[in-house]
Amino acid sequence: MLQSLVPPKASALLVVLLALTAGSQVQAQAVDCLVTPSDPSCVSFVLPPATVTADLEGLCTQMPYMPGCSLYSSCKTASKTDQWCTPFSVLADICSVDMPMMKDCKNYVALCGTAANQTAASRPSICKSAPMIEAFPTTKNASALVIDICTEMDMAGCERCPKPPPGAYAANCDTLGTYAILCKAMPEMSQCATWKTMCSTSSATASSLSFQSSEYCAAGVGSPDMNPPAMRMYFHLGFADYVLFEKWVPRNQSQYVGTWFALFFLTLFFQTISTYRTCLEARWAEEQAAENDETSKSDSSERLTSFGGDGKHRSSIFMHWIQLWRQPWSLKEVKQNVIRAILTFVETTLGYALMLVTMTFNVPLFFAVIVGLTVGSVVFSRQRSAGVARGDSNSSATGCAGCG
Repeated sequence: MLQSLVPPKASALLVVLLALTAGSQVQAQAVDCLVTPSDPSCVSFVLPPATVTADLEGLCTQMPYMPGCSLYSSCKTASKTDQWCTPFSVLADICSVDMPMMKDCKNYVALCGTAANQTAASRPSICKSAPMIEAFPTTKNASALVIDICTEMDMAGCERCPKPPPGAYAANCDTLGTYAILCKAMPEMSQCATWKTMCSTSSATASSLSFQSSEYCAAGVGSPDMNPPAMRMYFHLGFADYVLFEKWVPRNQSQYVGTWFALFFLTLFFQTISTYRTCLEARWAEEQAAENDETSKSDSSERLTSFGGDGKHRSSIFMHWIQLWRQPWSLKEVKQNVIRAILTFVETTLGYALMLVTMTFNVPLFFAVIVGLTVGSVVFSRQRSAGVARGDSNSSATGCAGCG
């Protein structure tokens, strides 16, 4: 019927067109980019976003402590739009080297292959435009590096990743974040070589992903927890340094200026306590001297005169100390010793605390203590001189107090 209605030439042309259309449909149906990703028609092929997300969710549900999953969680929580946060790039971080044999990596491996067999020229362009971060640590490697660092030195941040039990594949924690925190604090550790390469501006993926500007690499980027003060055992400048306590870390100019003056006045307070105790000891010595009768003064002078002879006289001095310790304290002595103990405790605590501040090697904070001591020595110069003079006069009158 069709042949009777259509001229022979037109009929032949129609048959050819139908054959070509059917052939092209068969060919289109035959090209599966997950099977033959090197086919020229797959150059612009991309995995559907829903598929990529489903693969990431599946991987990170099974092993949430993988470095790639830590990255995925950070990107998803903060809704980051950085290139290294694109889902396909994160999938590459997991599937290219770390876990290519996992079930949810099959789509990525089929499309882009693993790091060992990827050939940029024969793969879809997405494999090159959203690659794995160079030197991105594997789960086992990141865990081993964190454990090695924290075994060598118990640093701030180590509490985030407890040592895994024997036989465990890796530490069940955010190993990537912990590794970054530790290496930001002490970048010169040998275990941080991988971190340095990963965060290098000259890495192969630095220009395309800009991971070097992320919170895992750049100082001052991200939350304070991701930016611990670097441990620099040499004189240096800068804001971020631990000042006695974990939470006392000045991170901007106003906090730094406040810290400087706090340390300055803390040093003045130390000088106040020190001077007060010196003057108080001198006054107590003066009161004790006034209470001594002429006989005790004479005995003390004789013992002082005999001091420095043979061992027998020196032994008598120690025996006299023992006799003094055996004597019961008067109520006045109890009160004096309580005050003495409190002042000594406060003065010693402040003194060692200020010493620890100078050991931060932060130049302005170091001089906050030095300037405080200098100003304090001038402010309390008269009080100290009076106390020392009083103490010297009492020592001259009583000989060697307590020497026997």
